[in-house]
Amino acid sequence: MLKIILVGIIVVLVYSQPDLRLTVADWLRTASDFLIESVKVEPK
Repeated sequence: MLKIILVGIIVVLVYSQPDLRLTVADWLRTASDFLIESVKVEPK
């Protein structure tokens, strides 16, 4: 559920502010790190 929310936020950022690609890239990096840690905490 949380992953879907994060993806939605990223998509909104990409489509609403295409000029801030560096910011979006930074966001993706942060989200990726967060998801990786989530997977480590809750292995499937």
